[in-house]
Amino acid sequence: MTRREIREEIFKLLFEHELIDNNIEKRINDVINEENLKKNDEIDFLRSYVTEIIENENILIEKIKNILDGWTYERLGTIEKVLLKISFYEITIKNIGYEIAINEVLEIAKKYSYNDTKEFLNGILAKLVKDIKEEQHK
Repeated sequence: MTRREIREEIFKLLFEHELIDNNIEKRINDVINEENLKKNDEIDFLRSYVTEIIENENILIEKIKNILDGWTYERLGTIEKVLLKISFYEITIKNIGYEIAINEVLEIAKKYSYNDTKEFLNGILAKLVKDIKEEQHK
């Protein structure tokens, strides 16, 4: 599986978890079996992202709330919340290059949401990157 395909599975797992507080460990194992993941790096990538995003959920939500301008976190749809958590996790915790993180999440948004969602997410993530760059130059 490509990283993008694994990110898509991560999105699906987190989306489901957002809707119903399920046994996430069982669901991760289900996906590993259903998708026939064999490579340790693929399994580790999937497992670590899902569990670490859930573990850091309060931190991620606070970071998202601080960036939202004219919106409240509670007004966001489930798709937007999950995609923002993934991208904020990658950018602020994993320090993945923001171009990669933003591109990956926008590709998922294209597939699973409305057209305007992509632009909405892009605006929020652009503000996050701008704030990070300004903080680095202080």
